[in-house]
Amino acid sequence: MITKTSKLTRFALASLAILSLGSTVLAGPGPMYMMIGGKMMMVTPMTKDVTLKNGCKVCAAGTFTDAKGKTVYVKEGQMVTSEGVLMKPSANKAHGG
Repeated sequence: MITKTSKLTRFALASLAILSLGSTVLAGPGPMYMMIGGKMMMVTPMTKDVTLKNGCKVCAAGTFTDAKGKTVYVKEGQMVTSEGVLMKPSANKAHGG
């Protein structure tokens, strides 16, 4: 049975899966395809910076700037949600990752 999952859950699962594969996969030129929550997903490495709706910025170079202007380097295993929340690896596991 295929269950519906939220966009946040799919994003978290995809991000965690990519991060767990290591940086050599992320350096590749093409997209990756994964089955997540019963749906085939295409995940690609970032090529340009992204500004989220709330003003947070995720940079392809590996930095994250929150809405207050604080910039941090995203560490291996961390992820940034579409709402601009930087999650640590232990938090990823708590949310189903």
